[in-house]
Amino acid sequence: MEETRLAKPIEDYIDNSELLQERGKQLATVLHELVLKGGQPARQVADLLHGTWLGHPLHPLLTDIVLGAWSIGALFDVISVLTRSSEAAKAADSLLTIGTIAAVPTSITGLADFSTIPKPAASAGLAHAIAMDICLGAYLLSLRARSKGKRGQGLAWSALGMGVMTVGAYLGGHLVFGKRVGVNRLSDTDKAQSWTAVLADGQLPEHEPKEVDVEGQPVLLYRHNGDIFAVSATCPHAEGPLAKGEFNHHHVRCPWHDSVFNLADGGVVHGPSTYPLALYETRVRQGQIEIKEIKR
Repeated sequence: MEETRLAKPIEDYIDNSELLQERGKQLATVLHELVLKGGQPARQVADLLHGTWLGHPLHPLLTDIVLGAWSIGALFDVISVLTRSSEAAKAADSLLTIGTIAAVPTSITGLADFSTIPKPAASAGLAHAIAMDICLGAYLLSLRARSKGKRGQGLAWSALGMGVMTVGAYLGGHLVFGKRVGVNRLSDTDKAQSWTAVLADGQLPEHEPKEVDVEGQPVLLYRHNGDIFAVSATCPHAEGPLAKGEFNHHHVRCPWHDSVFNLADGGVVHGPSTYPLALYETRVRQGQIEIKEIKR
């Protein structure tokens, strides 16, 4: 059945725009390389902005504050115009100020997430960023006009901001629900609920990762100093193949966007992933490596 959603042509145009796609990937690459070149301090700042400490992306949490303040501010603007209420006008001005101030850290966290955006979503991510930057500029001009007593101009600028914000917010939803940016790409699994043999012990040399299939579920095996680690073999951020990543002691770095995970507990060491890996117990029995999933 053919889709008839009103916004589908817009989504298709943005998703298929070679210019937006190319510019989006270029900008994301530049930002990501700057973070990597900044070493450990830069990565810690990026982790803070990604929300690795929170357990899910930080950016959506902050957008609720911004969009909520601006939207309710618009409502008070309408009330102030209809009733000529100075109290409603002051409430609108305060809410617009709160939203505009909150938009600054929101934009910074969005920029951090954009630096590691999956390539298929680069064009939509860039369009979303452009829309929200225009929106922020409009609200800044609105506040400036209001502070100078030019309320009519202020209302016009905020009306423009609200219109662009609607487009930008829609594109943000398209990124999450359409492109699955920021969601956990690992589905819950009921595989290996009991001890399951997956590989002969002699087939796992020290420091040579192996990816095995457990009833359709890819699992990464890695031996370090005699200990055998078993975790999900795909990165939760964008399904990067961890078996092809870089291993350092009991850490693995995703080859696609450089998320780092601790193989001992599956935890996130560095983002952009904010979700841990599935974790398995391991043992060797009768020459076979066996695993059993650890439920968190």
